[in-house]
Amino acid sequence: MPSSMTGFGQADANGFHVEIKSVNHRYRDIRIKVPRDIGLVETSVRDMIQRAVHRGKVDVVVTHLSGAQAGEKPWVNWDLARAAHKDLCAMAEEFGGEVTFRDVLLVPGVLEQTPDNPDDMAPLVIEALSLALENFNDARSREGAHLAEDILERVASLDAMTRTMKDLASNAAHVYKERLYANLNALLATRNTILDEARLEQEVALLADRSDVTEELVRLGGHIRLLEETIAHGSGPIGRQADFILQEINREINTIGSKSQLAELSRLVIDAKTELEKIREQIQNIE
Repeated sequence: MPSSMTGFGQADANGFHVEIKSVNHRYRDIRIKVPRDIGLVETSVRDMIQRAVHRGKVDVVVTHLSGAQAGEKPWVNWDLARAAHKDLCAMAEEFGGEVTFRDVLLVPGVLEQTPDNPDDMAPLVIEALSLALENFNDARSREGAHLAEDILERVASLDAMTRTMKDLASNAAHVYKERLYANLNALLATRNTILDEARLEQEVALLADRSDVTEELVRLGGHIRLLEETIAHGSGPIGRQADFILQEINREINTIGSKSQLAELSRLVIDAKTELEKIREQIQNIE
């Protein structure tokens, strides 16, 4: 079953919030935003997204959660605290005053929610990303299922139109003969001339040959079955393949329309092209 290029997923884990969202795009465009202090993890994040997404514009945002949000206990940078206390005591001795632990806590970096070592935080980010990516893929799969259902209904409608086209085309020679016979009889009646039946049959045969769409209808039926199979049972990124099949279907329908001499068949071609455009709009959403 196909996946949609549009999706959203998020997760909170290990003191990080990860948000992934995507929209339609002809190619794959990944944009990642991570906190500056863990910038080195961006490469790992990009690798994971590239393995999961083949087409679409994807935005990934990783942010630190506050201590209360993350449910974490404060982490004390003891090395920095001791150095700060030593400097503060030296200043108190020089200028007067007393130094308490509260003064040390005011020094930026002494009290942290997570260690500032990127190597320690990278696995935490990846775990949060994995959860967000799972939710993201689930959302794309659900949307893809809805798209596939709608496309298959329209493909069935297109297939029914094709069968009607075949019925009309099979009776085309008879319709051409009756039409030509009526027009010639009306014309010759004013001139008191007898209709040449042999010549009439020859003209009907030539007209039927120029208007024959049998080959186009056979190819059209094959393309429709292939599209149905691709949407119903295809796996992985099938959007471009389906779009190519759709181009072939459109080409055959256009040829049938240009060769048709029957008003009923021409109207049916217009209906088929309308349905085809609706299918194209949906396929443009598939990865």
